Amino acid sequence: MLSLFISRVKIKNFRNFKNVDVNLGHKEVIIGENNVGKTNFLRALQLVLDPSLSDEDRMLDESDFNDTLVNPMENDEEIQIDIFISNYQNNKTILTVLEGATVKNASGEEELQITYKFFPHNDDNGNKEYEFNIYKANDESRRFGAYERKYLNLKVIKALRDVEGEMRNSRTSPVKRMLDEYSIDKEELKRIAEQYEMSGKEILNLDELIDLTNNINKRFCTILGNSNFDVSLQAMEVDPNRVLASLKLLMANRNAADISLGLNNILYISMVLQMLQDKTVPSFLKADTYDELKAKEDSKILVDVYELKTETGNYFLKEGINDAEMSEIYTFMNKNVPTNKGVTILAIEEPEAHLHPVNQRLIYKDVIKNSSNSVLLTTHSTHITSIAPIESIVHLHEKQGEGTVIHATACMPIDEGEFLDVERYLDVKRGEIYLGKAVILVEGIAEEYIVPRLAESLGKPLDEKGIIVCNINSTNFTPYVKLLANLNIPYAVITDGDHYYKEEKTKKVKDGSDVVEEGRVYHVMDKDVPEDAPIGYLGNEIISKLVLDLGFIAKKDIPEDFKEQDILFNKYGFFVGIHTLEVDMMKACKKIKVATQVFIDIFNDLTIGGETQKNNFKNEIESGDYWKCLNKIESNGIGKGRFAQKLAGRCCKEQAPQYIKNAIDYIYQKVNE
Repeated sequence: MLSLFISRVKIKNFRNFKNVDVNLGHKEVIIGENNVGKTNFLRALQLVLDPSLSDEDRMLDESDFNDTLVNPMENDEEIQIDIFISNYQNNKTILTVLEGATVKNASGEEELQITYKFFPHNDDNGNKEYEFNIYKANDESRRFGAYERKYLNLKVIKALRDVEGEMRNSRTSPVKRMLDEYSIDKEELKRIAEQYEMSGKEILNLDELIDLTNNINKRFCTILGNSNFDVSLQAMEVDPNRVLASLKLLMANRNAADISLGLNNILYISMVLQMLQDKTVPSFLKADTYDELKAKEDSKILVDVYELKTETGNYFLKEGINDAEMSEIYTFMNKNVPTNKGVTILAIEEPEAHLHPVNQRLIYKDVIKNSSNSVLLTTHSTHITSIAPIESIVHLHEKQGEGTVIHATACMPIDEGEFLDVERYLDVKRGEIYLGKAVILVEGIAEEYIVPRLAESLGKPLDEKGIIVCNINSTNFTPYVKLLANLNIPYAVITDGDHYYKEEKTKKVKDGSDVVEEGRVYHVMDKDVPEDAPIGYLGNEIISKLVLDLGFIAKKDIPEDFKEQDILFNKYGFFVGIHTLEVDMMKACKKIKVATQVFIDIFNDLTIGGETQKNNFKNEIESGDYWKCLNKIESNGIGKGRFAQKLAGRCCKEQAPQYIKNAIDYIYQKVNE
């Protein structure tokens, strides 16, 4: 039962953002370089929705205007933040509280609009001063304030936080907030306090407290994937009026101060998620409430999903309820016990702080998969970006003269199954694809090792420009290009030419007759191609299909001549070799003895063959039989990957084929722009 969410944000003149307009989904992962504006994006949302901000916090000053503006307050510039909310129609409370906030989007669908505006105002004496207003649906007289934020708000969990302090603080403690949702009988508290004072040990046997600790433990153990850290409650007071306020958490019978910072972070986030989750279907029902609901129409579902667990006659939600049962009990409860609780959108800044990579992935999966709440999550972690669904990415980057721009995948057209390969290959290494200033897509491990070193030898190191080399282990570049283009991340594609010639072969069929078939012969040098044999390049064919599929070029605009094709493809960031990378490198340095010797030396170091094999390799590379050399690399216990890894340590600019140089020049220019 997914909650409402922020479906669109428009920001004008606020800090990093000069003029942005971005569509969002229910769960979003916000990524970008340091100082690009991830925190400021959340701050813009806080100005509208965060109840912890005072009116003074919502008042801005000149430093909050976008840096591209000159003397903004003297020139009467305004800051405006528009937030649009979707998926709210089944929430009766929101419909009531935000009546008058409804607008229609470009598709004719209804959504809620709330606007923050910081603008100049002339007082009665003609003096100009700035003030802010937060209002609904473009009507500045319809105020959105503290009352509305009780029912629609944003909670931000900051990256640098004092978890132990927040859990101790009665105002911020998730335990206290969750306890407030139970109606605990004061006589029961008095009984606990008396028994606690008499026995000197913990007697927190209220069903409400049992349910609370069960919920915290389930969420915490789900994230960690084990139950080695049992979370419990301990009271520090015997006064019945203060016993709840004095509760503290223990983890495996240890105080929070004795637990690692990383585990404390996980515990805190898991409690906040539990606190914010939809309570339409409560995990605990008192006996009298259960009996009242049993008298309602369609109440049979209660027996199916709740069970009596204690002598007090109270009921707990069963484990393992299926989707159909959950849907039915949700409808029943929403009709008979509608909650008027507010909806909180959760924002988490850099949850990877102090966490092991495994736990980074676990907590992300819990936030995204096990929470019905809308979540905005900022991160630098490739362990998180590598497992984030493609449709959840929000990418921030700086554009000269425009400040920070935002692109998101929420509304990107995605064909069913099209991005399965991309998500499968976005492992920890390829999770960097989102974090670079630009990306070079390559088809194999050899390019992944060698291209960065060739760039360095050419005086254009990729790391210094934040350029990432992404090896996709195939030639299926289309979904990667579509993703990068949608996020406006500059890219270049490098692929093998795979030169071939065509030859006709006669083949006998079942009736005994001869059929002439046209075949392709790969892995030959130019000197071995028969005279007048038609030639082709598989790489050019792959790129031709790609640019046609993506609509970059019309078919009639692709020339027949291969060199002209290369010139055209280069303009769009696609660079095709002649043969394969290693062969093209050998060919590039054929007249440079010292560069050719590098290949010979590496082969001699790695081969399991004897002197004859080494001499054959030397003779073949010097005579231009480069495919024979590559065959020896692949068949003498070496392998292309191992050879490339060794070669990367000794690359020189003379070995760089022209198409590699062109690709590096292109991506450098894109980043500089």
